[in-house]
Amino acid sequence: MQAFLRFRAFLVCGFALASALLLAVPASAASGPPVVGCITGSSCIIEINYYVTYSGSSGGSNGVVVTPPPCIAVPVGDAHTGSQIIISLYDTTAPVPVATTASATPTDSATAGTPASATPTSPAPAPATQAAPDLTPTQQAILNLAKQLVNSNPITPGEWYQIAADPYATAAASQVCANLPPYVWAGSGKVPVLHGLHIPTRTLAELAYSQLTTPSLGALRLNPRGTSDTNLPTFVDAVLNPPARGFIALTTQGNPYVYATAAAPDGTAATVYAVATGLNISAGTSSANTYDVPQCSVAQPDGKNNGTYILGSRDVTSAGSFGAGQPIDCGVTYTAPGSFQLNVSVGWSACWAPGTAAAGGPPANCNPNFPGAAGLQDSTTGPVTVSVREIQSVNG
Repeated sequence: MQAFLRFRAFLVCGFALASALLLAVPASAASGPPVVGCITGSSCIIEINYYVTYSGSSGGSNGVVVTPPPCIAVPVGDAHTGSQIIISLYDTTAPVPVATTASATPTDSATAGTPASATPTSPAPAPATQAAPDLTPTQQAILNLAKQLVNSNPITPGEWYQIAADPYATAAASQVCANLPPYVWAGSGKVPVLHGLHIPTRTLAELAYSQLTTPSLGALRLNPRGTSDTNLPTFVDAVLNPPARGFIALTTQGNPYVYATAAAPDGTAATVYAVATGLNISAGTSSANTYDVPQCSVAQPDGKNNGTYILGSRDVTSAGSFGAGQPIDCGVTYTAPGSFQLNVSVGWSACWAPGTAAAGGPPANCNPNFPGAAGLQDSTTGPVTVSVREIQSVNG
């Protein structure tokens, strides 16, 4: 099962993605800091975006299914409670601790075939003391750290986590979890990096896709501005505004694009690019010829130095030199009089690549495959009323 995300995913507090705890969220993004909700006194579920850094265009709400990472980290307890549980498992001289409210009952190891439960129990049953355990070097190191933390005063901030296979990932993907330490200590403010627990590049791309905000279309600029004439061209320009959080860049061919980069604390990053696919003109009637060739989506500076660009006609300044029925680059020629609703839209094509943003647009290895993505919506304008009058020729 995968959780359908509009904007936010969740992970177990500390460092690792926990797809077992992915929750469906509202379509709109919440404002303000990440929402924190505790399931025990020392264990919280927080938004994954708290650990992901976004750059470029952000703040969007594009629907995408986030791929489950292979491993999860189940909170065991803080420096006192969690350490007591670990000591009781690994040290034969330690007394059995009193039952606590730990969020999960740890086992000796976490493998792909025996994932730990992410459902907290209150109280958790106290594990039995093992008899003469034969500890591996990794287990011995875990025990030594637990003994250092168990009586710290003041208590050392942080959380113990038990590492397990993600029950929502594939068995093949979760095989890596068996090679990870069975328990990991995450100190306050630290994000341990372990293979299998870091946020995968593809998942970062999916998160960046969910955040991406495409430019909006502003006012249409028509020539002539007032009434148009039948069989004579009406030239169309559209103002392309940058996202509220982001800016418009241009490919080497001059097509506008935006990008969103999602970076994890370990330096892993992925970037999603959205390039304009064309300016689409709807005349509002079948009694018209529309012209919206690919050249219409090549951006022109609007001269206002405010980050906006113009898409549309490059012939608008010489509109008076075009005769009846003559083809134009971007616009409409109405063939009958009337009042019509003209609309303009710009489509966007997305792809992703590992790493941060590259200059000049998407790199050659940019991947257009976004499994589970709903697709980017077109940028559109509101309808503009165009009044068209009939021209009476002298010779009839």
